[in-house]
Amino acid sequence: MTRWDEFYFGAFGLLLLLAGAVELLLGITGGEFEIAVVTISGTFLAWRGIVVLSAGAFYLQAAANGLDDRRQQATVFMGSLMLWIVGGTDLLATLLGAIPGGPDVWIASAADLAAAMGPPYSPAIVALPFTLVALSYTRWDPANLGEGA
Repeated sequence: MTRWDEFYFGAFGLLLLLAGAVELLLGITGGEFEIAVVTISGTFLAWRGIVVLSAGAFYLQAAANGLDDRRQQATVFMGSLMLWIVGGTDLLATLLGAIPGGPDVWIASAADLAAAMGPPYSPAIVALPFTLVALSYTRWDPANLGEGA
């Protein structure tokens, strides 16, 4: 019987594989894509695509092998960590991009920051809230270490 988290991370992994493949393809071709609150554009698009694609593959592999195993749970957590790094750098770049620049301006106004943090977002940023489920695998459980640990 399939656990709910195996289905969740399997479906989430498929979506990330698709998003990562599109990012990688557009990074190679130099194109841009925008739909609803998601945009795929910018610098280092191919590298972000590789990371999102890899995170999706991690999720799929872990869900297919069963999340009862602690090693598969660690694989899900590693995929989430990859998305947190990419999504975090995207958020930081957006936040720092709101500062107008110049020798006299070091802090942006609250209105400028709020306007900069609005949509559209990269796929990694959109995926961030959905990765928080992986935090449930961080608790220490000696009975769930598996063989060879």
